[in-house]
Amino acid sequence: MPTTRATDLPTPILRWGAGLLKLDLLRASGATAGRAADAWDFGGAAEAVIAASGNAAIAAAGRARASGVRLVVAPQGVFTHEMRETLQLWGARLDPSALPTVPALDSDQAVPLYARTLGAELLAQLAVAPPLLVCAGGERAALLGALEALRSRWSFVRGVALVAADTALPDLPLEADLPAGIERVAVTRAQAAEARTRVARELGLLASHASAAAAAFSHEHGGVALITAPGEREFSLEERGQ
Repeated sequence: MPTTRATDLPTPILRWGAGLLKLDLLRASGATAGRAADAWDFGGAAEAVIAASGNAAIAAAGRARASGVRLVVAPQGVFTHEMRETLQLWGARLDPSALPTVPALDSDQAVPLYARTLGAELLAQLAVAPPLLVCAGGERAALLGALEALRSRWSFVRGVALVAADTALPDLPLEADLPAGIERVAVTRAQAAEARTRVARELGLLASHASAAAAAFSHEHGGVALITAPGEREFSLEERGQ
């Protein structure tokens, strides 16, 4: 039986140093990926299969649960203990061999959805052009969609994607499938952990390692950082000393 769904309002922007932080971790799903999941049409299917990273999988599970659909996740990237527990709580199951039946939330098909939602919000909230838009490399479609919207008004905005320099983290892959013209900046695990601690201490904001790294980049270089996922899903990374 479908459940009542929360309704999201535009997420706020917070200034930190030279940068602006778009706090999409405050969405009901806890992740930017929920913007693409909200547009899904399951076509009456009782079950859906998606290939997704941890935060995207959780956003997808929330959408499927609200629609009365059983979700199967073909996992991609790093899944923490907390992510797995949340998926189980929401009735989703992991199956690495499952074949996707719905588009990935970071696919090319999702880019226009992010342009119409995340990008439109940014255009409404920004009074002046940001020099750049920075985001974790694992949030490919969100970065490209938001950048597409910003460039419709300010063609010179740079796109910066963060990737892992040593060990992959949730939403911070070693490699990212991005078009030419998107600058890639490598971030070490230690740098991401330091950024997460700094964001928590200075802003009282618990962001994911990848989002905190984006925030720190924006703080130093200006522009807008997409804060796409919360940090409470990654405590087990610290417990294992990873």
